[in-house]
Amino acid sequence: MVLGLAFISWDETLGLVTNFKYPKHLDLTPDLMNKIRMAHSLSESKGEELFEHEFNNQIIISYCDKTRLKKYGLEISILIVHQKEKITISYLKTKLNSFSQSAYKLSRSARNDYIIKKLELFFRQTTEKKLLILGRGGTGKTTIKKVVFEGKEPRELIINPLEPTRGITPSVYTWLDLDLGFFDSSGQEFDNILDNENEMTLAFENSSIVIYIFDYPSWNDNHQNVMDDIKKIMGILIIHSYNAQLIIFAHKIDLLKNNQSQETQDRFNAEVEKKIKKKLNLPLYITSIYPEYIYSVFNAFCEILSMITPESEVLRDLLIDKIQNYSKTMGFITNKTNSIVAQYISNDFDVKLINPFHNLLAQFNQSFLDMVENDNINYFLMSSYKGLTIIMKHLDLPDYYISKIVCVSETLSNENLIAIAEDFGIKLEKIQTEF
Repeated sequence: MVLGLAFISWDETLGLVTNFKYPKHLDLTPDLMNKIRMAHSLSESKGEELFEHEFNNQIIISYCDKTRLKKYGLEISILIVHQKEKITISYLKTKLNSFSQSAYKLSRSARNDYIIKKLELFFRQTTEKKLLILGRGGTGKTTIKKVVFEGKEPRELIINPLEPTRGITPSVYTWLDLDLGFFDSSGQEFDNILDNENEMTLAFENSSIVIYIFDYPSWNDNHQNVMDDIKKIMGILIIHSYNAQLIIFAHKIDLLKNNQSQETQDRFNAEVEKKIKKKLNLPLYITSIYPEYIYSVFNAFCEILSMITPESEVLRDLLIDKIQNYSKTMGFITNKTNSIVAQYISNDFDVKLINPFHNLLAQFNQSFLDMVENDNINYFLMSSYKGLTIIMKHLDLPDYYISKIVCVSETLSNENLIAIAEDFGIKLEKIQTEF
């Protein structure tokens, strides 16, 4: 993620001068600017130079054209990048170099107008959306957030449960073309959020999606309480004209499947479908973070967020087109924070393999990113002891925060998987202008 852009120069009387910076709150500390100035001042180069610096968990790319030094003095353009974006540094260097060359051809009075017009080269125009997640205490709201948006290992969270959330806890995540504000509410204060006007406004105002989560034990104990909660939330959305989509999660389905007969499972599914999906006409997802069912959670969020960003829908449709004719095969797309933003799985894929597969990928992920950055590899192919063949392919679309496609199959050969991944990348590059 690009954090800032600046143009600085050296004045013999004033010292370092900031001629332009974006955004306005960008913190250009004296230490940072002096470090950059000294790097270029001490360089023996007589022409253009492009340096890379590390400073306070950031990567700084700086450009200076020494051929201008005698006439205009020291002028430097700076791009500040989050350190996690190492994979796109070579791409950003190329863009900064070309951009700076064009900017420095203009007078200083005309330069700022040009820079402002070209900001979109580095700063992607994102859409801000707010997602509110509600539910009684212990239903798994924060755990779902940690797994889906922060890449936490589900098994670890099962063994070591999180402390309860207090109040309303906001987090911001990047999801394709969205800056997603995720508001996790306290289950212990659930009633207060629905009854207190101030708390209600804080929670619901400007929400695009509201997710209400209940778990199997609460439904089993008293499903009417769950239904009353849902109807109360529906009433709030209508009365206060909050333009938000309400979505329901029936969570911890593993507790039902592990301890009950198939007849009981079928009865529960039919009951929640009838009461929530059919009678109330609300989207319903039956979920769990347990290894056998983790696909359900990722799939739910991929579908939900495709409602508010066309990118997810485009990616998923493209995955379906590539994979739907193959058996025991799965594919997904990740963004730069390793969240799964689109996925597709064939009906006969063994879902019990998903969690071991995710664990295996976690071990290789950073190595893959390092190899992409250092060696510019095209893809990484591996086979697991469970008979899975896996390909990870870098997707060179840094403007859209997409990182890689991963395909895994129990049936396809190396050559087939390579062909799928390569063809996907080609198709995606062709349609990226539609995003």
